[in-house]
Amino acid sequence: MIQLDIPIPAHLRAFSLSNREIVLPLAQALEAVDFLEQHAFVILGWEGWVKTADGRVGHGSAGYLSTFTGNLTVAAAAADARATMQAGARDWQQKFGGTTDALHFCITVKPSPEGT
Repeated sequence: MIQLDIPIPAHLRAFSLSNREIVLPLAQALEAVDFLEQHAFVILGWEGWVKTADGRVGHGSAGYLSTFTGNLTVAAAAADARATMQAGARDWQQKFGGTTDALHFCITVKPSPEGT
């Protein structure tokens, strides 16, 4: 598994909650998906992380995990990630939007074997 060794743009790395993994708020996570797709990385899946107002980070109320998409093409895996991340964010917002918690997405990827 490749994490922040991936050369994602510095402005996205600056938003990551982890030095080892890609863990971004929705807008930046969607931008990262676009970047990863353009650079032929297959998105294997994602999981929700929550950052609390006091700085704690964990799965907490996130409770979201995408399905494994490693068998899809680069484009199909990216499309699945976009759709499921947005759906997960809408659901989380309805349930926990009134809190001071902030939902983030931990994205797991691998290079495409075909490079496309």
